[in-house]
Amino acid sequence: MTTADRSALDRRHQLRHLRLGWSLLLLFAAFGLALELLHAFKAPWYLGVATESRRLLWTLAHAHGLGLGLVNLALAATLHRLPRALPPAASLARVAGTLLVPGGFFLGGLFVHGGDPGLGAILVPPGAVCVLVSLALVVRACLGRDGDDARG
Repeated sequence: MTTADRSALDRRHQLRHLRLGWSLLLLFAAFGLALELLHAFKAPWYLGVATESRRLLWTLAHAHGLGLGLVNLALAATLHRLPRALPPAASLARVAGTLLVPGGFFLGGLFVHGGDPGLGAILVPPGAVCVLVSLALVVRACLGRDGDDARG
């Protein structure tokens, strides 16, 4: 891979993760505000004993959405410093995991059945695997040496 190719690939990944990271921060900060308003107005369908699972799952969606947004921003900020190019699979896995984990928690809380989360929670484990795969690929790119891209 030439230096120009690496720069173009890094720039595409950087823009993808900047856009996703900032969008998630906006979305989940607003979601956190909505949760606080539900709490302030003592909404029974949110604060009731029977809906404790919903409150937990939505809190998890909020926390994971903000956290993964920050992780995307950290990747975008440090991408150009990696000794090896980030594999496209790492970027795609990060995006998939970033959407699936908080999305699964949110959907699981949207349709709570008794004390059990809704079917949407099934998205969380594959999302977590995507996040772990992405992290492993980023670590692999970090452990390379300058010029490793030329050898593949």
